[in-house]
Amino acid sequence: ILYLLAAWGLISLVSHILPFTPNLQPTSHSPVPDVYRPETLPAGLTICDCGNTIDEALHLNCIYDSLATAWLPPHCRDAELTAQFDQAGPGPNGEWSYYLDENGTIPLTNSEIALLGETGGSFWSTREWHIAHCVFYWQKYYRMRDTGTVMEARFGSLSHVEHCSRLIMSPVPDHFFLLSVPVMMNSSAEHERPSRLSRP
Repeated sequence: ILYLLAAWGLISLVSHILPFTPNLQPTSHSPVPDVYRPETLPAGLTICDCGNTIDEALHLNCIYDSLATAWLPPHCRDAELTAQFDQAGPGPNGEWSYYLDENGTIPLTNSEIALLGETGGSFWSTREWHIAHCVFYWQKYYRMRDTGTVMEARFGSLSHVEHCSRLIMSPVPDHFFLLSVPVMMNSSAEHERPSRLSRP
């Protein structure tokens, strides 16, 4: 009995020092779910589609996400990161400025912007907002491994990274201008409309 207790104690000690890690190697029949490889996710979790109307979006448990400028289901949202983004702007309490018009004379709230998704509308914002959107999306991509959040096809593409790179690396104009930003109900497809610049 003394030997059994000693063996049990040794096994217990080793298990605390060297924690058990299961073999996570995927087999050909059951790949390990990996948010960086959407084909390994359960059906439905690769989709960031909230329908065509706000009623459909609400029925699908979607909410408007200001970082994505889209309605997103819970598995596509990084709510903590979006909250940080909403407080990273130059305005009071870190707010960003949004406009209905390209001259920046008609301000919009996030609630008003959310309604634009149903009509395929757009809003206007600053170059700084657009750059922050790019930087925060790179953070979202990195955080996916910890949050399990699924990246929307709309922003998870090389073309979006190239778009952000061009914006960041281009010289800063010496005049005020705004960029048009589309609001989407479906972020599952890479169908981002190109941004437009306001006229100087």
